[in-house]
This record gives sequence, structure tokens and C-alpha cells, in this order.
Amino acid sequence: MTWVMSEQRGAVTVLTLNNPEQYNAMRRGLLGDLHAALSAALADRSVRAILLTGAGKGFCAGAELGGATFDAGANVAPWMRAELSPLLEMMRDAEKPIVVAVNGPAAGAGVGLALAGDIVLAARSAKFVLSFVKLGAALDAGTSLFLQRSIGVARARALALLGRPLGAEHAAQWGLIYQVVDDAQLMTEAMVIAEQLANGPPVSIGLIKRQIEAAWSAPLAATLDDEAERQGQAFVTADLREGAAAFVEKRPARFTGR
Repeated sequence: MTWVMSEQRGAVTVLTLNNPEQYNAMRRGLLGDLHAALSAALADRSVRAILLTGAGKGFCAGAELGGATFDAGANVAPWMRAELSPLLEMMRDAEKPIVVAVNGPAAGAGVGLALAGDIVLAARSAKFVLSFVKLGAALDAGTSLFLQRSIGVARARALALLGRPLGAEHAAQWGLIYQVVDDAQLMTEAMVIAEQLANGPPVSIGLIKRQIEAAWSAPLAATLDDEAERQGQAFVTADLREGAAAFVEKRPARFTGR
């Protein structure tokens, strides 16, 4: 069975977690399939944006309860370093933009997987639950970093220590996600955003992603220096000349990634 379905729609690749009976829990094989599908999309020059979502009623329930992960004991650490960490790092380091459509509950590591994307939308019925504390576990999947930098230390600490669900409306109000959308319109709106990104300037988008990632933990002087360096890279591209010409001529730009 393929645990991740891949479909190309124009310049957008749609990746769908495919374990709906378990709310797309990270059972053995799912992370490997997602890593392979994501790698293929990133290597494909015809793909300029990626959209990640889940099949059925849930986005991702985190680790599979009762599965091999929970039987691993201390060996869960090397498993995470080998399977989970490279996937999340690939998402954050990717030059291509990744849109995430959270179609239902995201729990535990599923929250980290969602927040590893660049633009996160959620269905109005979706919720985010840091369920680790209820299992007696520690945080993982980047949640200890992603949450406090999105919603602040006080809210991140409360969500982590209490394990209470955060509805999509509050997630958007707090800045955890970009937008909340009616359930029936989630994929339509997510595709609109993914297609806009796919039609944008690939070099510029890649540079902006790297700038935002680097600036998270850098002092101002280093950030300003990095911005100058990246802007120098952008200003020698054909895309920038096209974008400037299109602005002056009041027409849509035709970006080629050069």
C-alpha cells in the first residue's frame, strides 16, 4: 500500500497522507513514503509548488498508538533522527514553497509536520493538539521551536503542558496558521495559493524562504548582511528584470526561474 498519494496538477504536486483509518498516523512506512514523494517533487523541474494534506477526516494524528514507535523505548531517538528529522529539515530547507491544508485534527508530531510548511491553512473544523503530555512523552517534530516562535512562549508553554486542543479559529487568531477556511472550500483555497506560488518567481521565493529561516535566530546585523547578499543574488536574475518590466507595463509577469 502507498501511504502517500502524489498527484501533479499543472505545476503543483499534491501530496496526500493516506492512512485515513488512523487519522493518518505516522505508522511504519508513511514517513518513508512521504520523504520519497517530497524528494521526487522537489527534484522535478516541472513542479514549482507543493501542497500537503491528509485523506479522510484527519490531517495527521502523530505517532501510531500501539505501533512500533511506542515499543521502541530509547531506540525512538535514533529512529527520529533517521526518519522524522530529515523530513522536517527537507521541508524547511526546500526552495520550492510548501502549502499545507490541515483538513482535520493534527496531533502530536502531526502538528510539527503541519507547521513545517510555508503557508498553513486549516479547515474550520480542524484542531491542533500537543498530545505529548497526555502520553507522558516529550515534545518532538520541531514543535518546541515552531510553536513558541509563532504564538509566543506563554501560549506555547500552556498548550504543551496542558495538552488542550486549539481550534482552527484560535490558531489563526494567534498566528499559528495563516488562514482558516470553511471545510468545503479548504482544498480550493489551498490550490489557489499553491498555483499563485507556482506562477511566482522561483528564485525569489527560494531566497525569501531562506531569509526568513535564517532570521529566526540571527542578530540584526547578520540579518541585514544576509538580506544584502540575497538581494544581490535576486538582482542578477531574468525574473527580476521581467518583474520590473511587468510592473511598469501594468501586465502580469511571466516568471521562468532564471
